[in-house]
Amino acid sequence: MLITMIAYTDGMIEDRYRALLIFVLFTLNNGFSWLMFDPVAGWLEENMNGVTVGQLQVLSSWQPLMFLIMFIPVMKMVTGSDGLRKAVRLGASCEMIGAIFKIIGSLSRNSYAGFVLLHIGQIFSGVGSPVATGCVSALSAAWFNPNERTRATAAAVLSNSVGNSLAYILVPAMTESSSFVCTTVYEFVMATIAAILVWFLFPTQKASVVSGGIVEILPVEGTPSEDKSLRKQLFNLLSVPSAVFLLLIYSWSSGGFSAWVSLFDATYDDFFTESFIGFMSFSGMLAYAAGGLVSSCLTDLYFRRQMKYVIFFCITCNSVSNLLFVALAPNNDGYSLHPSGRAWIVVVTALCGFWNGAAAPLFYELIAEISYPVDEGVSGVAVSFCENLGALFFYQVVSRFYSGQSMSVAYSFGMTVAVVLSAAVRQRYIRSYHMYLQSSQQLASMSVVSVDTPE
Repeated sequence: MLITMIAYTDGMIEDRYRALLIFVLFTLNNGFSWLMFDPVAGWLEENMNGVTVGQLQVLSSWQPLMFLIMFIPVMKMVTGSDGLRKAVRLGASCEMIGAIFKIIGSLSRNSYAGFVLLHIGQIFSGVGSPVATGCVSALSAAWFNPNERTRATAAAVLSNSVGNSLAYILVPAMTESSSFVCTTVYEFVMATIAAILVWFLFPTQKASVVSGGIVEILPVEGTPSEDKSLRKQLFNLLSVPSAVFLLLIYSWSSGGFSAWVSLFDATYDDFFTESFIGFMSFSGMLAYAAGGLVSSCLTDLYFRRQMKYVIFFCITCNSVSNLLFVALAPNNDGYSLHPSGRAWIVVVTALCGFWNGAAAPLFYELIAEISYPVDEGVSGVAVSFCENLGALFFYQVVSRFYSGQSMSVAYSFGMTVAVVLSAAVRQRYIRSYHMYLQSSQQLASMSVVSVDTPE
């Protein structure tokens, strides 16, 4: 029956959309697994042996930490023959194994061994993080035409944030109605579905060709990228000042944002209930995904050569929203500069997420443009590396030096610096220009062949 269903689905959906949908399901579950402990931090501290606030921060830090360990091997894999499919298979399989460890750990919550198994499970989930968030540029470049790539990148990037937001709604609901075991079982079911789809339905990698004056996507059985040294590609990427500026900005705007939102429970637990904090976090992360989808559609249609200005506008609006959040949210003593009620706090949190997410997919595309001929697999993983580095820095450094409202002030200050830094970015669309020249040359060659061919 499974084979019949797979064979039927194989012919239903166009290959590029099938690749995107399967990748979206995988990265959505990866995002869920990253933040599945934060929404029920209080419950875990009370009901699980060995769990403390510090240990919960370590559990949330495993994903960015494993990213730092695994991003080089994933880069090498993605730039090889049919590397994208191999990388997604690795990530989906590790996610499923990690979910099994977490089920056993949650069942053994009264013993210290159960707590250790949660850590092991989160480590396995973290192995897939450089695939889930770092291979989005490679996916869009391999499967989609230039006028569709920003939207494809956005769908792949932002599904991880949708997984984050689902954690804030589903985890408390499942834990309160049953136990944390229910949450881990849900993760395992989703991970198993994703793994089956990846292993049996994820298509072989494609390559762009020109045919009859139209850019099409035709199948090839493992088309390797040019034989380039990974070290040289990284050097070329980091030798472009504008690319470095964008990487630094993204590390704070996206990585810092995810960590900041996930720490709301520790920041505002004295003033708000756990359910309200979960709703705050959910609104921020869901708006993050919505912002990215809106901006990617508008950019593909109207602003394909003005990505820098779109990024500048979005992070400026985000900085203003952050300042509004600081004014509305209670400080460490419970007072607000402008008390306006909880509804406005939720609205402003959503605004922070919307403008932040609106800029997110454009970082991947603009860095791929200005760093060309660096492979998209390398530039995309580098962008995601910086995101995870920013999250890890926020978890392990910022949160230790700043607590309560001071943490929100620190994040807002960092976003103000990011706005200034974005003004120094010089946008260049080298990849698009190269593709235009290549297409023109191939069309000219085909015209010559058709003229020389006897009737």
